Amino acid sequence: MNNILQLGKSCCGCSGCEQICPKKCITIQPDSEGFLYPVVDESKCVDCGLCVKHCPIMTDAKRCDEPKVYAAKYKDRTSAFKSTSGGLFIPLAKEVLAKGGVVFGCAYDENLVARHIAVSNESELYKLQSSKYVQSDTRGIYKQVKTLLADDKYVLFSGTGCQVAGLKTFLNKDCEKLLTVDIVCHGVPSPALFKNYVDYMGRKLGGKLTSYNFRSKEKRGWDLYYKAENGKKSKSDYGFFDPYYSAFLYCKTYRESCYECKFANKNRVGDISLADFWGIQKFHPDFYDENGVSLVLVNTEKGKDYFDLIKDRLEIIESDYEKASAMNSNLVVASERPACRDTIYDGFDGLDFDSYVKTKLAFKVNPKTKIKKMIPLGVKRVLKKLH
Repeated sequence: MNNILQLGKSCCGCSGCEQICPKKCITIQPDSEGFLYPVVDESKCVDCGLCVKHCPIMTDAKRCDEPKVYAAKYKDRTSAFKSTSGGLFIPLAKEVLAKGGVVFGCAYDENLVARHIAVSNESELYKLQSSKYVQSDTRGIYKQVKTLLADDKYVLFSGTGCQVAGLKTFLNKDCEKLLTVDIVCHGVPSPALFKNYVDYMGRKLGGKLTSYNFRSKEKRGWDLYYKAENGKKSKSDYGFFDPYYSAFLYCKTYRESCYECKFANKNRVGDISLADFWGIQKFHPDFYDENGVSLVLVNTEKGKDYFDLIKDRLEIIESDYEKASAMNSNLVVASERPACRDTIYDGFDGLDFDSYVKTKLAFKVNPKTKIKKMIPLGVKRVLKKLH
């Protein structure tokens, strides 16, 4: 067997194999936990090996050696407020759009399903802002990128390390007009689990959810607050007080491959890597901002060129990898697999999701977390400056 099925649970779900297969004998389908995996029609497979050759897990995408490290903030405060951290993705995206290019990133569809989409004008960039703590569907996307590059278009592709690596191994060549941005990732829960959770939250609020923001800054500024809305009501709270969010933060619900992620290290696959600069108040206290601070790793010459193009729109200080990774452990090592991962998905797709939440996603809140939530935002601002 010379096909992608050799991977088993090491598969990251990028869907590159489906898109590269010349016989179209590979489809991407959900497993019992709701994660997408390749399924091969053996009657059509000719063992050409292209799926293996272009797999980011079974082969190696080109990596950087030593990134340049920065803390940065987008001067456009309104745009930065809508972003997860310091808003660096937006000026990079605008630079590509200004060249007549296309930007790819993760967005919710009308049913709050996370999918990669293409954006070709600034008015739609908001769809790609803020974090989605669930695996994004990239089926068909690499083919779209390849077609645009063949038409001599500029392209920005943003995604997790495995998604960026999947695109690079799919293309199998350096593309001058392609800018890749990898998002520093902890791991991804199942899309099916998130769907059931969204339905659960809708019932709690008395109507189908119309929006969900994992990193809303409305109440607590740059922090781990979510906001769920159904058009009439909304609920916002600290992530540690929510069953789905808490399970995510404690690494309980990730895809199996996330616990052995080969992209959780210094040798980045994107031209630029973006993350929250957690710990900024400790290492660069004068640069802390309640609106968020981005960690920027400039990994390639192309990344440097783009970063230089947007520098006048940013506030920047140089840092180093030790400070950057101190509170971003996935820059060093993959997330640790907890013992509860063995059974965390048992019963998640049954008729009684409320019972599943109360048992499998049950959580205890650290007393320090409760105290942190009680601290008024004004006091929090002072404490951050004094830290």
